[in-house]
Amino acid sequence: MTNIEKFRPGSAIASGWVLITFFVGFILQSLFYGGDILMTIGFCSAGAYGAYLLFLKPYVLLFDEGIKIINPTKEITATWDLVEEIETRYSMSIQIRGQSYYAWAAPAPSGRHSRRMHKSDLLPGADSPRRVGDSLKSDSGICSYMAKLRRKNFVSSQASKFEIITDNTSLYIFAALILFGAAATFI
Repeated sequence: MTNIEKFRPGSAIASGWVLITFFVGFILQSLFYGGDILMTIGFCSAGAYGAYLLFLKPYVLLFDEGIKIINPTKEITATWDLVEEIETRYSMSIQIRGQSYYAWAAPAPSGRHSRRMHKSDLLPGADSPRRVGDSLKSDSGICSYMAKLRRKNFVSSQASKFEIITDNTSLYIFAALILFGAAATFI
């Protein structure tokens, strides 16, 4: 991987840390002022870990040879010659061998976002129907634009690579924290 560029929206980082701080505050409040500390630790730890999984863990790595999408339970790595299409319908996604892989780090905006858009917000020279997700004011639009530039400048010099790594450990940890909080409720 050369010339790596990491995409993670600033709003996701801010939201994730605000939620984690909120849940840690609840735990500290229970420590200092009393309350059911085990239940609070269980549920608030699950909330903080969930905020990490949803907001801080997902990101997209763009590099000269390809793209790597990190989602809460999957890592998808592909070279640019295998990427057939880069879409922005629900979130930024890549299509490889007819299968779509979505990037949680680059969601498309809702339909209401189109009301605030101007024609100049969309990519210049787009031949296909223009969508709100293509707007450079949206996370999916920025990420897909950067990915399309990298794909356009790609020069194949090595074998194609496509890899999906699935790791459900984070879901098991999340479920264990919720069960710990639920069990503490009955103790």
